[in-house]
Amino acid sequence: MMNLEILFTAAELTGNRTLVDMAVSYANKTAIDQVRPDGSSYHVVIYNENNGEVMRQATIQGYATNSTWTRGQAWGIYGFAKSIQLFNLTTQSHFLETSRQMAKVFLTRLPADGIPPWDFDTPESNPSADTSAATIAAAGLFILSVAETSVNNATGADYYNKQAVKLLVDNFKFAFKPTWDSILSNATSYKTRGDKDSGLIYGDYYALQAGNSMLKLGLASC
Repeated sequence: MMNLEILFTAAELTGNRTLVDMAVSYANKTAIDQVRPDGSSYHVVIYNENNGEVMRQATIQGYATNSTWTRGQAWGIYGFAKSIQLFNLTTQSHFLETSRQMAKVFLTRLPADGIPPWDFDTPESNPSADTSAATIAAAGLFILSVAETSVNNATGADYYNKQAVKLLVDNFKFAFKPTWDSILSNATSYKTRGDKDSGLIYGDYYALQAGNSMLKLGLASC
């Protein structure tokens, strides 16, 4: 979902409409097969290479098959919100609803301190955080707020902006530690493999993107 913009941009540069059709098809398939009815998500779906049927739905980097891996949920918020910008909203309006549903799950399942655990369903009493999930979700929420404005929903736009800003504020307590090479610490790449409590370059990237969105939306100044 995060890479569909490449297909759309390639279509613009080449005039090859098939690339847009491929991106739309991919997003539709993802919404059907990876997003659960309650708005949570699987990490991966494995398909039969011959007939395209779903063979297995799993959450490889999360706690368990039916758990909700927080960074995966954030990717979904961002990816479907971005798809709203890339595709014609009048014919693909379900992308907006999918992003809303995934945002609702993410925001309602955050702990009181606003710092995402690596998986929303981990039974650990003190789970590793994933600040990259926070920055990706925040960047996606800013995009979602713009989509809400485009359908004359100022209340929704304001809500997502406020939630995105809060995510950044809550998680930037892990920022700029002098002993770290990253902007943010306390990210978790792959907990079950032991990759936790580290900096992640994509967490930093989306932190900067979210900050740029705040400037563009008039929510911050520098």
